[in-house]
Amino acid sequence: MPADRRTGPVVLLGFDAADPELVEQWAREGKLPAMAKLMSRGAWARTGGEELLFEHGVWSTLFSGISTARHGFHFFWQPVPRTYGLELKRGRDLGVVPFWAWLRGTGRSVLVLDPPDAAPVRGLEGTQVSEWATHSHYPPLPLEAEPPTAITEVRKAFGPREQIGEKIGASAVSDRVMVERLVARAARKGACVRALIAKRSYDLVVAIFSEAHTGGHQACEYRRDAKGDGPRPDAGLGDALLRLYRAVDDEIGRIVEALPPTATVFVTSSVGMLSQYPTEELLENFCRELGYQVSPQRAASSAPAPRRSVTSRLRGLVPERARNVVSKFLPFQVQARLLSEKFAASTDWSRTTVYAPPGYYTGCLRVNLRGREPNGIVSPGAEYDALLTRLEEDLHALRDAESGEPVIERTVRTRDAFHRDVHPALPDLIVFWREHDRPLRRVRHPRAELTQSPHAFHRGSHHTTEGMLVAAGAGVRAAGRGPDISPLSLAPTLLTLLDVTPPDEMTGPPLHDWLVQSPALSDTGR
Repeated sequence: MPADRRTGPVVLLGFDAADPELVEQWAREGKLPAMAKLMSRGAWARTGGEELLFEHGVWSTLFSGISTARHGFHFFWQPVPRTYGLELKRGRDLGVVPFWAWLRGTGRSVLVLDPPDAAPVRGLEGTQVSEWATHSHYPPLPLEAEPPTAITEVRKAFGPREQIGEKIGASAVSDRVMVERLVARAARKGACVRALIAKRSYDLVVAIFSEAHTGGHQACEYRRDAKGDGPRPDAGLGDALLRLYRAVDDEIGRIVEALPPTATVFVTSSVGMLSQYPTEELLENFCRELGYQVSPQRAASSAPAPRRSVTSRLRGLVPERARNVVSKFLPFQVQARLLSEKFAASTDWSRTTVYAPPGYYTGCLRVNLRGREPNGIVSPGAEYDALLTRLEEDLHALRDAESGEPVIERTVRTRDAFHRDVHPALPDLIVFWREHDRPLRRVRHPRAELTQSPHAFHRGSHHTTEGMLVAAGAGVRAAGRGPDISPLSLAPTLLTLLDVTPPDEMTGPPLHDWLVQSPALSDTGR
């Protein structure tokens, strides 16, 4: 169907990590006029539920319409099923495709700019560029385009590629410079989108602004806003978060103004923002100190030592602290292998019932389950359930040694949350720590005191389990605020607006209550 049809284009703009509480308040106060206008003209809701339990997979779920229970992506280091090893995981490694891939062969054209962790889809008409100006990844993802000449086109409209990464522990001077760069980058990206849609018509436009994500982390500790004061002095950055939100809001408004009146616009935020520091070491110490995760014994033996690789023997000759420093300069693939080997060797799996895979903020606990893990010792059923109950009781007994306050907000059993069997890489219990604006150094349990040293990723902000979706335009009713919705509904709703039947693998229902009823929409059969 050509792009100049009676209704179109369909536009999805990403306001990455824009906190819904702040967006709603600042829109009411007139500080985000573009968002306020869309909210008043159309329909909007917060996104939530089980699909937002893990921050790392949210964009993959939003774009694909595939549940986390199926794709399993929850952290960039996650367990390799049927082993005790770890692997680096990315959204583009999941075997799921973004919803615009279903436009192949339909004659529809797309403009897709900077979809988080998603590579260009081959065989589509139009312009796709990934990783031009996105939230930072480690290791960095490559710049890719379809067709390859699109890179030149975007460079002319946007300027040089500009990846701006977080700087942990930066000075206030450095943070002010970063905020200014991000504000300017948002303006350039908005100008790029307008230039590209002015050159030709597209059936679908997807453009993601990540400035509020990267900058939100950098500015969170200085904030002076509706969610409270941050722990650092203002230093001229108290309004930095608002400035970043307004910069993206300005570009959303300009893009909407540049669209024809037949356009339908969706704006989505992936997650919100809260104050929190890493708790990874605390959770591992919880498992070890309370006897869930057992360290290997170093018992004398007359048996010959097992054969080790040359690399392992050389590592044994170097102190661990020195090894950790040296490993940072090794190729990333080597670093990943060494981390996986170290993790697998750190536990006596024959005596371990529960262990803690890596997780900086949201805690992930995994049962050493018989039939799933190589040396599982916990039986499914009653023993498994009783173990989770004991885990939850122990977690909720934890108190901050300084304040005496509880440190755990809630725990979630993964299978109960999704009401089904889940991907084998997902944890059994998800642990949410209470919001805190200082690092938790010591935590007490009735049977142990847990401590942790400063984390290498010493950042004082993390994400909430809520996002936001706003829609307005020719295809959307002026329905106002609705009940919370699942992120799984976005992809099938956009395909419905594009007159493409959502595939069966998309299990979320389209948002029919939001859409203007028409024969074209009702014929989709969903």
